[in-house]
Amino acid sequence: MIVLTSTDKIQIVLAGNITANHLQCSSFWRDVTATTYTPGRSLAVSNNTTDVDFIASPGESTQRIIDFLSVYNTDTVNSTVTIKIDASGTDYILWKGILATGELLQYNDKAGFTVMTIAGAIKQSQMLGANNAVINTLNVAVLAADVVNNNASLNTIADVAGLSFPVTAGQTYWFEFTIPYTAQATTTGSRWSINGPASPTLLNYRSEYTLAAATTTVNSATAYDTPAASNATSLAAGNVATIWGFINPSGNGNVIARFASEIANSAITAKAGATVRWMRVI
Repeated sequence: MIVLTSTDKIQIVLAGNITANHLQCSSFWRDVTATTYTPGRSLAVSNNTTDVDFIASPGESTQRIIDFLSVYNTDTVNSTVTIKIDASGTDYILWKGILATGELLQYNDKAGFTVMTIAGAIKQSQMLGANNAVINTLNVAVLAADVVNNNASLNTIADVAGLSFPVTAGQTYWFEFTIPYTAQATTTGSRWSINGPASPTLLNYRSEYTLAAATTTVNSATAYDTPAASNATSLAAGNVATIWGFINPSGNGNVIARFASEIANSAITAKAGATVRWMRVI
């Protein structure tokens, strides 16, 4: 539970300027006195590196109880967000982290602060040892719903929407996508790759995906959307694609899994439950 008094307010501030769109902020709260109960809401947008009063102070002899708040990244790049309490001019950090494009930070008094992926799944992380929250922290995101590619043009690569991770320019990341998938027919092959910020200074990765029950297609790559062609067959079910490697991007953004169907109008379906794990290593 977050409780504000008449000298407290909650603010949002970004670590840098937005590229296209300010972040959307909403909150729902209740003001309580000895005799009254008054519900209310606050709506705001971020203002780059300037503090914005996200939730204002309540009146004298009033407690403002925060039931829910959220921050949605509508910008086209990652944003480092700080949520804090300003208590009589002194700041106390409540939450600080990176929101990728389309991600939602939310707070409620049951679960505290959580981040939702663009697919609506809770973003999870597993701390390894005593490492800090950035380097050597293993993060996991899960695909919440099936994603289908049955494009009318064969071998048209598309995003596995909802299966991505955020990266920051100049930092090196290890990653691993694991994606179960189905094929509309055993004669429909596929290809699996990644996309991300332009002109990475380091991009080395491998992909492996099903060809038949005992064989796979394996690729090594140093460029996005590699290989250029799909393989020729799949299993109807029981296929798995894995993509793993390292990236050091030249700009902020998201690294996302991509896939194509070998045959026009013949579906390859990335299944819900697919995962991406990633870790900043340098």
